[in-house]
Amino acid sequence: MKKRTVLFFLVIWLAGCASAQEAEEQTKWVNSEQEAIEDGIRYENITKDDIIDKIDLNGEQVVVFRFGDSEGEGICLAHIKRENGEYQWYRDLNYAIVKSDHPKTESAEASSPFTTPKGSKYTLYTGDTARLNGTFETDEGLHLEPMVDQKTGMYYQIVQDSD
Repeated sequence: MKKRTVLFFLVIWLAGCASAQEAEEQTKWVNSEQEAIEDGIRYENITKDDIIDKIDLNGEQVVVFRFGDSEGEGICLAHIKRENGEYQWYRDLNYAIVKSDHPKTESAEASSPFTTPKGSKYTLYTGDTARLNGTFETDEGLHLEPMVDQKTGMYYQIVQDSD
């Protein structure tokens, strides 16, 4: 019983070390915004061509990028944080698959609320243009025309939340 307890705590400790290493890897600070984007490309395992847009949200930079895995494709975003003259790629949204040819994964639309490092609240809307009829409906009932990634046929739009 004592050996199992020690083994249990050893496994938990190793898992904690792996999580800390992953978090440390994501939170690498670099000397320029471009270096932060290059670090993010490496971290997300994407290519430079997967960067769709760089958007200024009232002085805060976000990078919109596409990703793909065995289940399908999606659009996500990362913040470019700036602090003490250094920059960091920081993604706090989970990936959401919105387009798939996989028989067990249906194409969908997604709305992902997020808060910028300075505390502003927004929502990222993404989806497959095949499900789009020119506009999409926000959580507040607005009908907006989104930005479309021509390469993949996915759309995205960032909307500031009403306070």
